[in-house]
Order: sequence, then structure tokens, then C-alpha cells
Amino acid sequence: MLWYVVLIVTCLFYYSSRRLRYFSSRGIATLPTTPFFGNLTAVTFGRENFVEAIAKGYDAFKDQRYFGLYQYLVPTLVPRDPELIRQILVRDFSAFADRGVHIDEECDPLFGRNLIMLRGSKWRSMRVALSPAFSGARCRNMAPLMVESAKSVTNHLQKKIIDEKVIDINNITMSYVNDVIASCAFGFAVDSLKEPDNCIYKLGQKAIIQDTTQVMKFFGYENIKTVMKGLKVKIIATQEAEQFGLLFKSALKARKEKLVEPRPDFIQILVDAMQGKGDDDNISSNSTNAFTDDDLVAQAVLFYVAGYDTTANLINYFLYEMAVNPHVQEKLNQEIAEMSDEGDVYEAIQRLKYLEMCVCEVLRLWPLVGSADRRSVIPYDFGPTYPDSKHSLIAPAGIHIWIPIYSIHRDEQYWPDPNTCIPERFSPENKGSIVPYTYLPFGTGPRHCIGSRFAVMAAKVFLVNFLKTYRTRTHRDKTKLSPRAFILRPRDGFELTVERRIEDD
Repeated sequence: MLWYVVLIVTCLFYYSSRRLRYFSSRGIATLPTTPFFGNLTAVTFGRENFVEAIAKGYDAFKDQRYFGLYQYLVPTLVPRDPELIRQILVRDFSAFADRGVHIDEECDPLFGRNLIMLRGSKWRSMRVALSPAFSGARCRNMAPLMVESAKSVTNHLQKKIIDEKVIDINNITMSYVNDVIASCAFGFAVDSLKEPDNCIYKLGQKAIIQDTTQVMKFFGYENIKTVMKGLKVKIIATQEAEQFGLLFKSALKARKEKLVEPRPDFIQILVDAMQGKGDDDNISSNSTNAFTDDDLVAQAVLFYVAGYDTTANLINYFLYEMAVNPHVQEKLNQEIAEMSDEGDVYEAIQRLKYLEMCVCEVLRLWPLVGSADRRSVIPYDFGPTYPDSKHSLIAPAGIHIWIPIYSIHRDEQYWPDPNTCIPERFSPENKGSIVPYTYLPFGTGPRHCIGSRFAVMAAKVFLVNFLKTYRTRTHRDKTKLSPRAFILRPRDGFELTVERRIEDD
């Protein structure tokens, strides 16, 4: 029996070592690996954030156009050259049309149907059907719903903060974002600060993808898909998925049967499209009719799960950067103080140019996701590893790509003093000098984040309402990333001192 165990372990080590020679055997730079874990040992055991694992290679191979990492045993190419990034995301998109990890509906009936996981013609049809839901016109219509939720937050804080108080900003922003998405996606008006036990908020806390455990599911589906499928591992647990489905389908049914008044939200957009009323927005009712209610549920859940943590994070880091950079905060406050409270709130916020510059700079420092993933669908020649190199990679279909967004956003070659918040980088005079494809907070190309306009608008509405009355301060000038978070989150949380502004200061 012992010999069998030794034989099996030996075979596994041999298989692992063979897979982990993919890049070195082709002359491609890569970091030292650990058997079975590749370059993710520290990530797996909660000692390092995912983007920090990528940053190690990015910083180590500054002379390379691209380098290799291993997500366990899966070879993954990381491009450093902005022009190569353009090729992958835009020019040669047809060669990289799929996301990196694929979980189909057979593995996960809910998550496998969402826009991120869809491929080919079904992805294109769904993208065409959903794109108008996040147009500028639709965001304008949703802005009043966002304002309602933002005002609920300030009303709540007025009772809690008399002078100043140290609070966990994340508790406030997560409640706000939950209420905004519940209103704009599901058509439910909730106040999660007043009623934290509401079903959508409680459901969201269980379903959102926050920590290493959830990330490991994605890696598991890429490395041991048969095992994950056999164990029936779901990205969103079955119970939560069923509850989301019931909530959305009940709201969808009410709109279809006109049991409630139409609202300018995500559900109404889908209903109008299905009934052929979306011609003004170029929505194809034929393409939308090709989808079932389950397909639409999956998109609504994606809207919630993908938008929840990321939008809250944008607000959290924005308030953190304002606290660390009080001169920036005061300059922004002057602009907000001059904003008119009358008229179209969407247009009024769009006119806040310094706010836009600040949002862009916070997204540079703290992008909503630290990396974007793609997978080639045909063989592809990535060219030389560096100019005049004799080594190049011609990879077969299926090679994984990680776009190092966090690293390239903090590369001093493109961003002088890269770790400092300087909103003027994005002034009308300066933004033209930004090297193309070195600023990718929402990705780019046909698979860029479809909800980016909505997320930024929701954040701006909150920030304008909050900063009119409050300012933030902190004694921390540095923040270390949590090693157990999927997105960029600080290890020590988002505690800030919040103080009321004096009206005539």
C-alpha cells in the first residue's frame, strides 16, 4: 500500500513539475514556483493579496513585454507593454473574446448564465440587449433613485454624528449601495441603515464575492473542473441563488402584468425590451426574447454581485484619499458648495469637473478590480519577449491572460509619483498626455465593464450628498491590502474620523 502512495505522489509531482516548465522551456521570464501551487502559495494561505502576486512579476521583469505566472498549474501570460495590452483587449479582440475562467450553466445554473460567463453569439446577443440599460440617458433616469438613497444616509448620520466620530465607513457605503441596486435593479425601495434585516441586504451579505474562499472556487473550476462539478460547488450557494431568483421573478412578473407603476430601473428596461418598446434605445426585442426568465435573473444577480462591493469600494477609497489629502478634499468641497440644488441632478453632477478628476485618480490608485482576465480562442503570436529578443511565444488556443491593471496604474514609467493622489493628472490640459492603455479601471474593448457608468454615477451621487455636510480625517497615511480579499480592500478596514462641517467655514 505504501508503494502505491509513493507512486501516486511521485507521479503527481512529476506532472506538476512538467506543467510548471511551460514558460521556462520557451524562454519566457517567470518567478520561482511551488509544486501544485504555482505562484499562488501566499495567496492560497492568506499571506498575500492576489494583485500583489502579479505585482511581484511586474516589478521583477521591467525589461520584458510580457512574463509568465502560474495560477496553480495553469500557465498565465501577463502583458506589461501597453501596445500588447491594446492588441489583446481591442485590436485582436476576436482572438481573446472569452473571459479567463469559464463556469457554464451545467456547473452553476445561475452564475453560468451571466454576461461574464457567456461566450460566442449568446454573449453578443446579451451584451446588445443589456447595453442600453447603462446608457447615459438611463443613468439620468436612475439618478433620482440614487439621490433618495443618498439622502437616507445623510439623515441617518445627522442623528449619529453631532460633532465628530470615528466610524467604519464601509458599513455606511455598503448599506447605500445595497439600497441603490435594490431600487435600480430589483425595483424595491429599502433603507438598510434603518432596517438592516431587510431580505435583500441579508441576502447580499451572503452572496457577494469578497474573500479568498470565493476566489478559490474560480481557481478550482479552472484547475480541477471535474472535481468541482462532481462536488456541486456553486459560486453563489443554492439557497441564496433560489432566493434571488424568487425576488427577481416576482418583480419581473409584477411589471409584465402592470401590477405596479413603471419605474426607471433595470427590470423595467428588460420588460420594455421584451415587449418591443426599446426601439429608441436600439434594444433588439428579438434578441431579448431569445432569453428566458432564468437568463434575465442571472443578469440581475450579476448586476447586484458585481456592483455591490466594487461601487462601495470606490466610495470608501475616495473618502480615504480625501482624508489623507485634506487639500484635495477642501478644493473639492468648494466646487460642491457652488453646485446648484435645482434642476437636473444628473447634469449638475456631470458639471463637477474637479469631482470627475478626483474619481479618475482614485480609480487609478484603487481600480475596482486589480486585474482583468482573458483567454485566447485561437493560436496567437505574442511576438518577442522584449525588443530584438530571440524568444517569443506562439501559444495555442486556451492560453490565459491576466491584465495587470493595479500594477500598470502605479508604474512610475507612466505615472510620476505614482502612489500619491494627484487629481490634476486628469485635468483637461493633462489627460491627453496619458499613455494609451495605461489607465484601465474598467477594462476596455468589447468586454469592458458594462456597468461602469452606473457605478461612477452612484458613487458621485453619494459623495456629493455626503461631502456637503461632512469631511473625513485619518491618522493613517498608508494602507496595506487585505490578503484575504478578492478585490482591493485594506487590511485594517475603512475606519475614518467623520466630522460635521460648520456651515460658514
